[in-house]
Amino acid sequence: MLLIEYAVDSSATHSAIETVRTSAWLLLVATLIGMTARRFRVPYAVALVIGGVALHELHVGTLPRLEPDVLFFVFLPPLLFDAAFRLETGRVRALAAPVLLLAVAGVFASALFVGLVCHVSLDLSIASALLLGAMVAATDPIAVVSIFHELKVPDRLAFIVEAESLVNDGMAITLYAVLLDWAVTGKFRTAHSLVTFIEEVGFGIGVGVVTGLVAANITNLIDDHLIEMCLSVSLAYGSYLIADSIGGSGALACVAAGVIHGALGRSSTMRGNVNQTLNDLWEFLGFIANAFVFLLLGLSVRIGELIDNGTRIIVAIAAVLVSRLFLTWGIHAVTQEQAHGRTSRNEAAILTWGGLRGALTAALALALPADTPHRDQIVAIAFGVVMFTILVQGSTLRVVVRKLTA
Repeated sequence: MLLIEYAVDSSATHSAIETVRTSAWLLLVATLIGMTARRFRVPYAVALVIGGVALHELHVGTLPRLEPDVLFFVFLPPLLFDAAFRLETGRVRALAAPVLLLAVAGVFASALFVGLVCHVSLDLSIASALLLGAMVAATDPIAVVSIFHELKVPDRLAFIVEAESLVNDGMAITLYAVLLDWAVTGKFRTAHSLVTFIEEVGFGIGVGVVTGLVAANITNLIDDHLIEMCLSVSLAYGSYLIADSIGGSGALACVAAGVIHGALGRSSTMRGNVNQTLNDLWEFLGFIANAFVFLLLGLSVRIGELIDNGTRIIVAIAAVLVSRLFLTWGIHAVTQEQAHGRTSRNEAAILTWGGLRGALTAALALALPADTPHRDQIVAIAFGVVMFTILVQGSTLRVVVRKLTA
């Protein structure tokens, strides 16, 4: 018995060591790719995906084995808290209309439209198709915002992109959780799904607000930048864990906690140098999380599977672009009477082409349980959509922005 227990423990230890070793190599590779991308002025998200594909095709890298829950817990908090903590909350009221329309109504509309198109066209069950729609509903601002800043696009447009992504990430993850239950069980329980969604949103935001307020007040009692950094990281992961343990959305909890901690901390408790230190900390952690997810995406891509699902991927890409077009031009029409939230036609076009799908969509695809119906097709289609938006839209966005802002 002792020998069996030792063998199990030894195997688990060996697996953990291999995961850590692989992760260390991936971090080094991400750093080198980031340096190269900066040298040649290529969006690093584009470079990381290409690098991951190259590593896989050359049989240089191996994909770490991560359970879905581990994948979410490790990567989602830094991905979400990074943007939430550094959000300029002073602009929220002025630009609330376009942000909420894109991030809340847009997630549901995009998930529904893409899901219905894929259900009708791709022979996917309605549950699996809507699950795919939820996965590709969230946008990724990383490559977009860096290009905006480089080309001196109006700050308000960059803020809309960042704030939209921040809110729609949490909404998309919550919708994903509800639809995943339907896809796996094959049963849509209307009352159960509605209650689950309300609990996820309510408990998630509630936990985030409470923990964010507590952390902001504790920060007022501390005058040590190292402890404040530890507190900030603990808040990101702690809010996620607490919400998840009581049936709430860990993603929404993380977003709410980050927004409150950043807003209240900046205005009342954080000294200037600590403020900058925490900004740098979360920019760094967010970069690492994005780098790992994009590399994992590249390592997970099977070119043959993408080719086999080429028609399905093209249909999904077309559905994503059309839904994005309707959303941005709808917002252009709705906000015409507003003094601050109004978007011009050119800005609507930029927001359409700048609706990239990235790290979150890849993470949701990687985290799909093995027993998910049509899993291989869903993952291939999601990867295809991400690859197109990053490699095609991400690479040409600079040209589009230049032409429309000239």
